[in-house]
Parts: sequence; structure tokens; C-alpha cells
Amino acid sequence: MSPIAETLTVARTELLRTLRNARVLVLLLLFATSTALVGLVVGLLTRGLDAQGPEAAAAASAGILGFLVGEDGGAFQRLSELPLLVPLVFRATLFFVPLFIALLGYDQLSAELSTGSVRYLAVRARRASILGGKFVAQALVMGVLLAVVIAGLFVAGAGLRSGLQPVLYAEAAGRFWVGGAALAFGYLALTTLSSAMTASPGGSLLLNLGALFGFWLLDGIGGRAALVHRMGGTASWIEGLRWLSPSAYASGVLGSSTALLTSAAAYAAFGAVFLAAAWAVFRARDI
Repeated sequence: MSPIAETLTVARTELLRTLRNARVLVLLLLFATSTALVGLVVGLLTRGLDAQGPEAAAAASAGILGFLVGEDGGAFQRLSELPLLVPLVFRATLFFVPLFIALLGYDQLSAELSTGSVRYLAVRARRASILGGKFVAQALVMGVLLAVVIAGLFVAGAGLRSGLQPVLYAEAAGRFWVGGAALAFGYLALTTLSSAMTASPGGSLLLNLGALFGFWLLDGIGGRAALVHRMGGTASWIEGLRWLSPSAYASGVLGSSTALLTSAAAYAAFGAVFLAAAWAVFRARDI
């Protein structure tokens, strides 16, 4: 059997196993609930802005969008055509996506490594096919979960503003999904690496969460140094540390086409590095 056929076979088996697991439904409910709660808070905020009058509301919305996209004029123009609820809630949702990915796939390899059942699978498929198939299955599930949440968000947003152009609105939803899927790819690969490096699901989850915290800390330290520099402080090499963290590229997901492509390329690079490391670790493991 060819490596591609082996990978697809493993992916199909893993997908069926994942869909039979109640964890997927629980995560979908958690994902949707957290998004809805953020949307409720943002909805109350935007309603309060509207109560201050059209001019005050427009100025406040412009300030919020400016905070989200910085000096990206193209992104500002594009996002201003959407209900403010949509980009705000989506940006907040991106913060939680890595956590949901960790909870979704932390046991994709570690569960079988802990029980030793992976050795029976290794008889029928190459280790690269096992790793690739499990990753593909998790990616498909996460892609569907992301699509469901984004669709719900855009449907809710459509009720807040009249006169939206259906084609452009659907195109915006597609762009959001592409950006979210690119981000998910990088973090899914990190989860695969964590699962390949540990011999128990619990250890995999702890390692994954520790890596997320480390990357967020790296982004925070570098971002603070960059902020100090922009406010007139001295430039420092610490600013560059943030670009070593996947979370530093999340803002580009809402940006212009160039910013979106840059972020997608960054997440593709992170994902490739994490997957290569996972394959090297899994290949060397004694199973």
C-alpha cells in the first residue's frame, strides 16, 4: 500500500474514532458557548455605543477597529463594512482556539503509546502515515467546528445591520475561515508534537498547555518591548522575540490580503516545523 493510501486509511479510522467520542460534541458546545458569551458582552458594548448617538458610535467603532488592525487601511475599510460584533468576537475567539485544539487532540498519539496498541497499527502502516493520518483527521474535525462557529457568528451579525451585500458578506466569512484554519494548522501541529513526545495523555496535555503558555509569554514580552519603543523608548532586541511565537501572527488573520497571507505563511512554517519534529520523535520512539 502506498504511503498516501496508508495515511488516508489511518485518517478515516481516526476520524470515525474521534466522531464517536463525546468529547467532540462537548468541545463544540464549549466553543459555541464561549463565542456566544463573548458575543453577548460585545453586543451589550455596541448597544451602549449606539445609545450615545451615531457620531459617537462611529468614532468608537473606528477606534476599536483601529486597535484590532493597527495601520492596515485596507483591513480597516473592509472590516468597517461588517457589524462590529463580527470582527471583535472572532478576534477574541482566536485566543481560545489553541486551547480547544489542545483539548481535542492531546491523546491522538499518546493514548496508543500509553497502552502499547500503536505497535499493532505500526505493523500495517508506516509511522509517518500513522502520524499524518491522525493529524489529517484532527484537522478535518477542527475545520468543521470552526466553520460552524463562524457561520453562527455571521448569522448573528447579519441581524444587527441591514443592507449587507450577501456575496461580500459570505466572502468575509470565507476569509475568516481561511485565517482561522491557518492558525489552527500551526497549533494542531504543536498538539501532535506534544502527543508524540509523551507516553500518557495527561502528560501530553500538560506539555501542550505549557508550550502555549510559553509562547503567549514570549509574545507578551516582545509585544511590551515593541510598545515601549513605539511610545518613544529605546529599541531593544527583545522586540523580536514575539515573532518566535505563533500567537504574534494572530492579528494578521483580520488584516488585508497581504497580512492574511503573511500570517498564513507563518502558521504554515510553524506547522511544518512542529510536524517535522513530531515525525522525528515518533520515528525514534521504541514502541
